[in-house]
Formats: sequence, C-alpha cells, structure tokens
Amino acid sequence: MIVRKLEYLIALAREGHFARAAAACHVSQPTLSAAIRQLEIEMGVLIVKRGPRFHGLTEEGERVLAFAHRMATECERLRKELADQGRETFGTLRVGVIPSAIPLVPALTIPFHQQHGQVNLKIIDLNPPDILRAFEDYSLDVAITYLEEEVRRHSRTHPLYTERYSLLIRQGAAFSGRKSVSWGEAAQLPLCLLAPEMQHRGSLPAGLFGHTAASPPHIETNSLSTLYSHVLSGAWASVLPRSLASSAGGDSGAYETIDLPRSGEPPCVGVMIPDRDLSLPLAEAFFQIALTTKPLRSRRKS
Repeated sequence: MIVRKLEYLIALAREGHFARAAAACHVSQPTLSAAIRQLEIEMGVLIVKRGPRFHGLTEEGERVLAFAHRMATECERLRKELADQGRETFGTLRVGVIPSAIPLVPALTIPFHQQHGQVNLKIIDLNPPDILRAFEDYSLDVAITYLEEEVRRHSRTHPLYTERYSLLIRQGAAFSGRKSVSWGEAAQLPLCLLAPEMQHRGSLPAGLFGHTAASPPHIETNSLSTLYSHVLSGAWASVLPRSLASSAGGDSGAYETIDLPRSGEPPCVGVMIPDRDLSLPLAEAFFQIALTTKPLRSRRKS
C-alpha cells in the first residue's frame, strides 16, 4: 500500500490537480486525497500545502516526492527482473568503482559477463564519498570501494585486496632502476598527486609531503590523464596505488614503478552491496562472483 500511496503523490505532483491525478491513477478523488492524508500521518509531516486547491508541496513533501521517484524506479526495475526469472537474464547492472580499482575490475566483469551475457554493465568511476551518496539515491546497484567502517556498517562487503603504493617515474628519471625507495626519498621529489578525495590518504605518511603539514605536494589533480602526462614530462613523479601506477602507459615502457614500503594499515578494497531488505538479483549475482574470486593483487611493472 505504501507504494501505491507514493504513486498517488507522484501523479499529484505531475498533474498539479487532485481530480486529474485521481483520473490518471484510475481512482476517485476522495480515494486519492485520503491516501495522501494517510501518507502524511505515516510520515509524520505535512506533504501538501493546505488550501481549497492544490498549491504545491511543502519542503518535507518535496523530500518525500524525491523518495517516491526513487522507489518507483526500483519497483519498476524489480518487476522487470522478476518477470525475467526463469528466462535468460536481461537488464543493466550499475557498478560504482573507485579510481584505484578500475584496472582490476575485469577480474569480476569477465566472469559476470560469461554467466550473464545479455546483461549490460555500466561501470561508473566515482570517488569514495560519491559512492555512498549514490547508494542513498538508489543510483548504484553494487560498488568496489574502500571497506571503511561506515561502509561496513550499512552494507554487505567482501574484501578483494589491500592497497599498496608505488612511486611512478618517467623511464630514466631520478631513482630509475631502483627496486624500492623510502618515503623520505619520494618526498624530496616534485610530485603530482591525485586529489585527496580520489584516494585513501590514511596510509600515506606525513613525511611524503615534506615532513611538515605546511609543505603540500606541488600538483594535485582529479584527472589520471593529467597526472600521467606530468610524470611523462619527467619534471614530476607521483605516488599512486600500485594498480594505477602499473597501468600508466600500457606496455609503452615510458614509465617505471618503484616499490614504496608499507606505511600503517593498508586500506582494504572490496565489493559492497547495500544492506537492504530486498537486493536486486543482478547485484546479488555480481556479489556472489566476488565471493568466489581469488584475492586480487595489484600488478607491479618496472
């Protein structure tokens, strides 16, 4: 019944008139009005501005309407997926992925595609905070992200790998040919780094930034292509999650990656699915593939 009441609210907001909304929903006007009043009682707020005619929604009503639209979208998706049960699965699975995990995503999408060849995969590159907001807005089905406490509290998770860092340099630049460098040595180089929201900075030591908080990196960017191009110039180096450092330049040999020592507790990256009463079958299928996938390891290339 709550879904039906939300459908009445959507119709009322769309039509801007109680009688037209009732006609669109194939019910009488008193039935629609009573349902809206009952929805207000259940939500504990006024949804419709009071008056002899429809004068719009209250601020709280606009929030309920936004939720109603999300619920309607999810209900329609669920109807389609339930209708497809027993037949080959169709649809689109929306997967949010943090930038550092993008190079390792095929380890999951390939087996998923092999099992569900008619399903479209929409891979969305998002920062960790944006992933949480996307789940709140019902615009993601599953995600690969940092498994921090807040994520674990509101979702089911499965770890895939722990993130390690490497120094990325142009072939022949400072430290070329080294197998490893210290954080202190890396901190002395001109650095081009990903912006804080793009990665997990908790495992990066303060010494990386010149041993004092007053000494920031020389360049920060939210663009991987910008970062790679600056490192390729030879004027800057970078510190990146090993998966991203290993992906620079493909097989061109223009870059070198050099190991950095472990610092603190390495962040864990894994798959998360919202802990909701009803999970989408496609998201469940993706999550099950993650459960049976061997632990992923960041590649190392020199």
